[in-house]
Amino acid sequence: MKEEKKQQEEHQKNLEKQSDEISASEKYTEILSRVIHEGEEIFNIKKKALFLSSCIAGLEIGFSYVLVSTLYFLLEGTMGEFAIYRLFGFVYPVGFVLVILGKSALFTEQTSVLTLPVLNGQRSIWEMLKLWGIVIFGNIIGGIIFIFAITPLAPKLGIFNQETMVKIGTHVIDHDYWVLFVSAILAGWLMGLLTWLLNSTVKSLTRIVIIIMITGTIGFVGFHHSIVGNIEVFGAFINSDSISITDYLMFLLLTLTGNGVGGAIVVGLFKYRIFESNSGSN
Repeated sequence: MKEEKKQQEEHQKNLEKQSDEISASEKYTEILSRVIHEGEEIFNIKKKALFLSSCIAGLEIGFSYVLVSTLYFLLEGTMGEFAIYRLFGFVYPVGFVLVILGKSALFTEQTSVLTLPVLNGQRSIWEMLKLWGIVIFGNIIGGIIFIFAITPLAPKLGIFNQETMVKIGTHVIDHDYWVLFVSAILAGWLMGLLTWLLNSTVKSLTRIVIIIMITGTIGFVGFHHSIVGNIEVFGAFINSDSISITDYLMFLLLTLTGNGVGGAIVVGLFKYRIFESNSGSN
């Protein structure tokens, strides 16, 4: 009797384990399906509408820049610069919350989203690259417009000045090329994970917490986000002779490429390969 009862308990444990594995697999597949569906929806948006949405995202993400610049202006001289830059992580997420919850088209949020339909055989690489180009161009244009608007306004409001803009932009770009590239890969990786995590829940509060957690990490550590960085570096470029047009364009090339690698390859490719491996084992 004892032996039979022991066998029954082991059998029950095995059934529960198999049930947990199936549940986890179904959850993973559900998230993947949501991300692919989201990517397909973006592919189906009219190009003009996508461009306008990406311009708006470039403008909205500027509020993160306003807050980090204001924070630097307020705290400069009261503590070390290293500590001030770490505090950026607490205000950095605001622009991302506005963009992501407002459903504007942000390049780094869409890298893995647009990659998955390609990996799934629903879209071509050329189609993906065209959409990337539209979103990137719109994000950059939106950021440049924001800088031209905020540069004369900020000193009048007393929130920061051109000197602050130069210091922040110089700090962002003052790294070796390989550091900018690797840092951008890590930022793109985190943004790709952000997309994945957001598709695991529909609760607004949870989504806000996830956005703050991921983008706050990027801001706190100082990883290079190409679209926010575009605003930071362009702001310094138009207010200082120390940053040339070549410096600005090279920064964009390195960070856009790095963010793309981090979001599309590290997250999109790896997550999809995990799904393929799991499906093959079944």
